[in-house]
Amino acid sequence: MKKFVILVSVLFWAWHSSGQTTKEQKSDSKINGVTVFLNNAQITRVKKLNLPQGESRIRFTGLSPFLNPKSIRVSATGAVMILSVKQERNYTADDLKPRGLDDLEKKYKDIKDRITDAKTSLQLIDDEIDLLQRNKVLSGKNQALSVQALQAMENYYSSKMKALRFKRLQQQKVLNRLVEQKIKLRKEIQKIADTKIYPPYEIIVDVSTERPVQSVFTLNYNVSQAHWFPSYDIRVDDISKPLNLTYKANVKQATQVDWNKVLLSFSSANPTVSNEIPHLRPYRLGYQNHNRAVSGPIKTVSGTITDANTGEPLPAANVVVKGTSIGTVSDFDGHYSISLPDKKDNVLIYSYPGYKEVEMPVINPVMNIKMDPGEELQAVVIDISGISVYDDDDDDDYVARPKHKKTKPKAAPKPMEIPLERVEKETSVHFDIKRPYSVPSNNQVKTIPVAHYDIPVQYTYISVPKLDENAYLTARITGWEKYDLLSGEAQVFIDGTSVGKTLLDAGLAKDTLEISLGVDKGIRITRELDKKFSKRIFLGAKRTETRKWRITVKNNKNRPVDIRILDQIPISDSSEMTVEVINLSGGKLNKETGEVEWEIRLKPGKKRELILQYEVKLPKYSGIEVE
Repeated sequence: MKKFVILVSVLFWAWHSSGQTTKEQKSDSKINGVTVFLNNAQITRVKKLNLPQGESRIRFTGLSPFLNPKSIRVSATGAVMILSVKQERNYTADDLKPRGLDDLEKKYKDIKDRITDAKTSLQLIDDEIDLLQRNKVLSGKNQALSVQALQAMENYYSSKMKALRFKRLQQQKVLNRLVEQKIKLRKEIQKIADTKIYPPYEIIVDVSTERPVQSVFTLNYNVSQAHWFPSYDIRVDDISKPLNLTYKANVKQATQVDWNKVLLSFSSANPTVSNEIPHLRPYRLGYQNHNRAVSGPIKTVSGTITDANTGEPLPAANVVVKGTSIGTVSDFDGHYSISLPDKKDNVLIYSYPGYKEVEMPVINPVMNIKMDPGEELQAVVIDISGISVYDDDDDDDYVARPKHKKTKPKAAPKPMEIPLERVEKETSVHFDIKRPYSVPSNNQVKTIPVAHYDIPVQYTYISVPKLDENAYLTARITGWEKYDLLSGEAQVFIDGTSVGKTLLDAGLAKDTLEISLGVDKGIRITRELDKKFSKRIFLGAKRTETRKWRITVKNNKNRPVDIRILDQIPISDSSEMTVEVINLSGGKLNKETGEVEWEIRLKPGKKRELILQYEVKLPKYSGIEVE
């Protein structure tokens, strides 16, 4: 009897437990906030759910396949205990099909129906022409006709045949146009079918409640394939007025999930003609130094980004200077151009959805990059190779209904006008945009205004006539840190006219940020060797070289200007060689680098001549040439 009671109790417990199975509900939560970092983004989703008493399971669906599982955070309001959080990929999702394919298929079917109608019309016209020709022969055989009757019949047949031939010609043109449209649509379908689609993630949350409750769930996680980089519009209408600067965020994403009307934040944290002023390098006299006219590090790099296997260009590929916020994207033909900060060891990082990231040191002003497809994620293949062909002509028709091949996972200063809040944090600066924006998952750059400033600046001109006889207008900004400026390219407008791009290099700025605004042709500068006072004298085992350079600066503008002129004298790397300064016209000499600087102010129409004269003594047969 005791054994029977125990058995009944066990069976009752098992039955009761089976009735308490975890209830699962699917949720398509909405993205309501995105914080975009330089190389990824943090997604915030919010969903209000009604939960029954006991244990429940919520499956949040439709998440990006590029989600970082280690970054997932889930919270819930009310009396809800979160028991566990996990993630998995959905290899049977209904949306594993490239967007736009359904619309193209409908258009394709409509074109096919219209082609069938056009062919039928052509056939009817051909039948009518054939019938007319046979009737003409029969009419002549069955009865004798007068000349007038024959003439009338000939006119009738000729007129009728002409009308039918013309009608057939017009119908053939209609058919040809339809066939061309069909071929074009087929190519578009093939292109979309080749798009890589990755299985989306789902987050599964197990919870427990003591009673039925309504709770708001918040999901936070990071995704890759999202980027932003800053750029600027700089406008100068009058150098007596503040500089006008528009701060812009260039954002793009290919996370496979659209961001529709979401609040965006941009964070500086990291979970073809250059307008740049050339920089002098020390001119050292030595046996190992033969680069006498080198202008410094490479300032601009351009090239083409292509698929390593097919050679096809990769449009909208991301190009970033490593360790900075300076970035750009390639155009439709895969071409790109990017300005570089003033240092020797710049490295460029190239990235593109579905391809392995490429990291290359800058060794040449032209760098063509070939990218290999990546294998980090297994894509769903859209197969259109098994489509049947039912056409009875040679226009290569088909009906495109792609089949999905399911693949198994592998083991494993106050801003103006723009609604903005600037949030300063210990390690970065966040710009919170108060107006919602939509950013589709198409890997195309969307430019969003971040802030607008009128900045007091000191305008001056800089010229390095040894390397470039142009005068560059520059703006010097003190206290630039309060504007949260990051390194990035800037489009410069002078008096409403675009004069090119420059680099706003905040990485090298200290107390003052100096921005080159481009060449001003209103200032004329020349640098010429005075041959009369430039001599070579041999004395014993030594030779003496004397050089005298004349630098002429003229202000052709209708207002006074301040100009900094930079030049240099050689510096010796050997005790066998000495350099003696003869005349610098009051210029300041940096003895360590040999750089000479003049600061002058010129009234309208005035000019100034500067002298750079020095003497070099060196071994007679050293083989070293002195400029």
